[in-house]
Amino acid sequence: MAELSETAKEWFSYANRDLDAAETLTQNMHPVPVEIVCYHCQQSAEKFLKGFLENNKVPIQKTHDLGILATLCSQIDPNFQNISENCTRLTDYGVQARYPFALEIEEADMELALSDAKKIKEFVETAL
Repeated sequence: MAELSETAKEWFSYANRDLDAAETLTQNMHPVPVEIVCYHCQQSAEKFLKGFLENNKVPIQKTHDLGILATLCSQIDPNFQNISENCTRLTDYGVQARYPFALEIEEADMELALSDAKKIKEFVETAL
C-alpha cells in the first residue's frame, strides 16, 4: 500500500469503525436493526471512496451518492467501474434508512449490504 495522507488515514479509520459497528450490531442485537446496519454499510463505503479521493488529491464532494464517488474514483483508476453495482445498491441506505417507513429492508438486504461494503473496502485497499 502506498503512503497515505493523514486525512485519508482518518477517512479510512472512520470507514472501518462504521463497518465494525455494522458487524457488531448483527452479532449483538436481537432483533437485528437491519436499517441501521445498512446505514453503517453505506457510510463505510462512502468514507472508503472519499478516503481514496482524498489520498489522490481530488476535492471531496458533499454527497452520499456512491455512484458519483465511484465515478470520480474511476477517473483515477478505471477499475472502480467494477464496484459500481455494489455502490448503487448501498446508496439509498445513506439517507433513506435513517428515517422510519422510508425503505422496507429485510435481513437478506442487510447481508448483501454487508457484503457490498466489505467488497468496496477490499477494492479500495487494493487500489491504494
